Amino acid sequence: MDIYLAPDVPVTGTLIWYLHVCPREVWFMSRGITPYAYHRRLEYGRAVHQRHSDTVPLSLEGIKIDKFDRESNVVIEIKSMSRHLESARAQLSYYLFRLSELGLKAKGQVWVPDESLTEEIDNFNEDEVRNDVEKVKEIVSMETPPQRKWIKFCKKCAYRGLCWGDER
Repeated sequence: MDIYLAPDVPVTGTLIWYLHVCPREVWFMSRGITPYAYHRRLEYGRAVHQRHSDTVPLSLEGIKIDKFDRESNVVIEIKSMSRHLESARAQLSYYLFRLSELGLKAKGQVWVPDESLTEEIDNFNEDEVRNDVEKVKEIVSMETPPQRKWIKFCKKCAYRGLCWGDER
């Protein structure tokens, strides 16, 4: 599968994650427009990752795996809260798909340590992963970001000021 958005720019797990939260975030991230770095939710997420991730995460092009259990071939995606489980499942499915392309059959877990939540992902739908990759490519190829649309995540989003300013 061609995972490149443009020459030398791969689709990443983060872009897949953002696709399932808000397509505008995909467009912003693909252009290096990052959210407010000191947003309290982002800082909290970084702290959770620092506490629970491997010291040296497993990295491949477009993939940065938080934790990998080599004995059981389990890829662990660590999240700071369960609020975005659908996005985490899609991101983890993308990782499992990419690893399967390289010949590594792995299972996955979404882990939310502060909520003592672990969700197993044994199978993923290849068609859904391919569809997500195509959607990311489509959004990135747009000249302007997708139309803004107020969703439940906007209220606490680190991009809120960029999309909505003081309107809401």
